[in-house]
Amino acid sequence: TSFWNKNFVQTANIDATVTKYWDDSNDAGGVTGDIYNDNNDQTSAGNNEGFPPIGNGYSKFSGEYDGGGHSIIGLTIKRSSTQKVGLFGDTSNAIIKNLGVTNADITGSGWVGALVGIARSTTIDNCAVSGIVTSPSLTGGLVGYAYCPSSSYSNCIIRNSYSTASVIDSGNGQTGGLVGFIYRGTILNSYSTGSVVSSSTHSGGLVGRKGTASTITDSFYDSDTSGKSDTG
Repeated sequence: TSFWNKNFVQTANIDATVTKYWDDSNDAGGVTGDIYNDNNDQTSAGNNEGFPPIGNGYSKFSGEYDGGGHSIIGLTIKRSSTQKVGLFGDTSNAIIKNLGVTNADITGSGWVGALVGIARSTTIDNCAVSGIVTSPSLTGGLVGYAYCPSSSYSNCIIRNSYSTASVIDSGNGQTGGLVGFIYRGTILNSYSTGSVVSSSTHSGGLVGRKGTASTITDSFYDSDTSGKSDTG
């Protein structure tokens, strides 16, 4: 957590397939705390909760992450009782750009996206995701909840980004192919082509719910592949 306010540049693709075995508990053979990977997490034993998100309700990611045009491949997070789940769980005044999260398998209990669970006053630029994202509420392929708490919206933007992920609503809705719920923010030049499985009225091919002072410009979804026909 002491690095969550720093700036990073990714210099190569990262194969994160092994994260499907990572745990966040003291399973047999583990070390005290067992927060990240250790030798016993190389097998299917244990809880297999996968990667622990960067940023949470106690300590948010507030730095800059530049993917350098590279991808994180095969990321797994299986934390069905945890809120604010994604590669980045909770961000505030952060910048995330030029990054792909591909073939991800992400599950949480709310505020869930492959890239960011909840993005507070965060700029997301030139990012892409694919895989499967599942949550009972506030679920999006890219971002679960895009939120700007102030009247200054210049850094509350998702632009030049897309999702091909399948998004599954296992509960109450606010589910979208790109973003579950956007509140006081902007989506620009972005799209979603993944399937959106939700019977909620707050679900959509691009955005599940659009809140106060939110703008969506030059962005679209595929009504055939998403299974959605919302307009306006």
